[in-house]
Amino acid sequence: MNLLPAGMSRDTPPDWEHSGRTIDAFVNRMCRAGFLPTLFASPEATRAHAPLLEECIDRGCEVGLLVSPSQSTLLNQKKPFGVLPPEIQRQVLQQARDLFFDYMGFAPRSVRTGLASGTDDVFALCKAAGFSHTSIRMPGAQLSTIRNVWPAQHSIVDEHTIDIPISTNPDERLLNRFPLYLSPEFGTPTQQAELVTRVRMYGHICSMSSTVIDYYAQDTPIHDNIDALISATDTIPDLVPMRVSQFNPALSQ
Repeated sequence: MNLLPAGMSRDTPPDWEHSGRTIDAFVNRMCRAGFLPTLFASPEATRAHAPLLEECIDRGCEVGLLVSPSQSTLLNQKKPFGVLPPEIQRQVLQQARDLFFDYMGFAPRSVRTGLASGTDDVFALCKAAGFSHTSIRMPGAQLSTIRNVWPAQHSIVDEHTIDIPISTNPDERLLNRFPLYLSPEFGTPTQQAELVTRVRMYGHICSMSSTVIDYYAQDTPIHDNIDALISATDTIPDLVPMRVSQFNPALSQ
């Protein structure tokens, strides 16, 4: 789950109360189903939710770093990460990591960029900044204006960092031109199940969600989608739920 800054735009949670409520509801649902969510927290979210995030860690979650300067009030840049020059990317990455440490008291091991914005060069930058794992690539994305352009390759890449790509169907597009990615926030229960079936051949499944959506609200379609996603993964006997930084390529041999 991406923990975005609150109150920035319609693409971020309206306020921190909404944000905390949806984090708690999402973690409750995933942990109850036996999953170990990774929460990619913006520096603003670590400042606002540090006690809640510590509780999530105690329950088995991982808290990684979300770097999304175009959606941030604390970072010095206002463009998507991948659009920035390499030296500015390095500075923004370090600034976000330092803020995370200030608010959480430890350094994150995993990182994700907002809007899946980046290039192949970003993984070396992440390694140099101290990250072992990333979840950045969005296979099949072709949004050049925000530097979200990735080949339709779903395999986990172990070069510089271990990057676990978001599960997508590049043959279908959302209204914002992103490829259809695995998330309870889009589509129907049938589409959730079909996408799990499609991507299981790649050896991993990575769903992405955000604090924009209210996971606490009852009787909404999102709960049907969550149930469908969980039911579809339950049919895969060798699927092992993992936090992002927990994955070791040797385990898949």
